[in-house]
Amino acid sequence: MCGILGEFSLTNNLIPIDQFKRILEISKARGPDESDIKSASGKIRFGFNRLAILDLSKEASQPIWSPSGRYLIVFNGEIYNHQILRSDLGDFGKKIKSHGDTASLAYCIDRWGITNTINRLEGMFAIGVWDIEKKCLSLSRDFAGIKPLFYGWKNHNFVFASQYNQISNHPFFCNEKVNPSVLKLYMEQHFIPPPFGILDNTFSVFPITKV
Repeated sequence: MCGILGEFSLTNNLIPIDQFKRILEISKARGPDESDIKSASGKIRFGFNRLAILDLSKEASQPIWSPSGRYLIVFNGEIYNHQILRSDLGDFGKKIKSHGDTASLAYCIDRWGITNTINRLEGMFAIGVWDIEKKCLSLSRDFAGIKPLFYGWKNHNFVFASQYNQISNHPFFCNEKVNPSVLKLYMEQHFIPPPFGILDNTFSVFPITKV
C-alpha cells in the first residue's frame, strides 16, 4: 500500500510546495518508508509515499521517469505479471536494473504506450502518468477497483490522490459544498460509487474495462 498525489494546472497555478507536502503527508501511513516529489513543465507535480516491498532499493523509488524521459509516473499497487511483461520487452527489458514492478511499468509504458500497457496489466493498481510530448495526464485503476483513486477538476485545475481527504483538504477544493444528490445516494447505498464524490467538482476514477 502506497500513497499517490498529483496536481495539474493549465494556468501554471500549482500550490506552494510546502502546502503540497502537507497534503502528501496525509497519506504518509500508506507509505512510511520514503516520500518524494517531482514536477514537470510548471504544470504538473507528482508526490509519492512509498511502502517498499518488492524492491527496497532506490531503483524502485517514485515518482519515476520512464527511460526515455517522456513519461512521469506514480503507481500504487502490485503488478502480478510484471516479470512476464518484462520478458515480452525483449532486449529492452534486459536494461531494467530493478527487480520490482515499478521499473517494469515504466519500461512498458515507454515501449508500448499508456493504453496498450494498461490493457496488459494483471494486478491491483492506481496509476497516474504525465506524457510530456502530448501534454496529457492519464489516470487508471484496476478492473476490480481494489486500489482507490479520487480526483477533483475545477477552473482548469486538477488534483488526484489515493485518499479522498487529500482532495477535500486541497486549496482548490477545500471550500466546495456537499453535493446533495451524492449525499442522498450515500444514504441509500451506504457507500459512494464511482464516478461520484461527496463534494462538488470531486469524483472517483472508474475501474478500467480492458479493450
